[in-house]
Amino acid sequence: SKKELEKYEKESKNWIFGYELFSTSPTTFAPATDIPVSDNYVLGPGDEINFQTYGNTNLEASLFISRNGDIALPKLGPVSLVGLTFREAKDLLEKKVSAELIGSEAYISLGRLRTITIYILGEAYQPGSYKVSSLSTITNALFVSGGVDKMGSVRNIQVRRGGKTHHTFDLYKLLLEGDTSQDIQLEQGDAIFIPLMKRKARVNGSFRRPHLFEILEKDTFKDLIYYAGGLKQEAKLKGKLELTRLNIDGIQVTEFKPSDNKLLNKKVN
Repeated sequence: SKKELEKYEKESKNWIFGYELFSTSPTTFAPATDIPVSDNYVLGPGDEINFQTYGNTNLEASLFISRNGDIALPKLGPVSLVGLTFREAKDLLEKKVSAELIGSEAYISLGRLRTITIYILGEAYQPGSYKVSSLSTITNALFVSGGVDKMGSVRNIQVRRGGKTHHTFDLYKLLLEGDTSQDIQLEQGDAIFIPLMKRKARVNGSFRRPHLFEILEKDTFKDLIYYAGGLKQEAKLKGKLELTRLNIDGIQVTEFKPSDNKLLNKKVN
């Protein structure tokens, strides 16, 4: 409705850049089971292996990796696959068939993939435990929980594994640079912890992307201008920027030029 739209627009003005990604998050989640599996996918209990041989011996079976980590191949017996990559498992099974079933070759593929349990904690919209596809990444998991709550950090999202911080995810790398390298695949028992946001700064005026941004301790004013998409042409022609700070002495306004590298390279406090 119009009233709800106006409320959304009013509230979103105070959202940190990045929250919009989750503003229409789904309430249900379809596991990522229909995308190609890379050769580096690590097998685990619950994954389905489609096993076929052709030649002198023709066999066909769909086998799930057991809790012990193995599959029972017809005529060949149990083979341990847990912890192997898909490529390593294919090589192992193909060599076993060639050596023990003379004149036969194997064709190996993956069937249904296992689900894993992960935990989403801290300043998530809906913290709790979730069952997701074993192909799920950090961003998949964030959509499961509805994303980051309004007090949460989008730049210091932590993956806890084995009681330690295994990985830190900065959503701005994905949104501003298209860098997906930090969006790692999750494992059974991983906890995604979203801490409270510590710092923020607003960019207004003749910028390509004026917004409220989360800033890290290492960020400079040059970084902040980059987050805002840089200056519009009219701002470049005026050749003047204003920095407004609120401190114990009140509001302090500093004027500087876009070419003032000394100030631009200072950290944002």
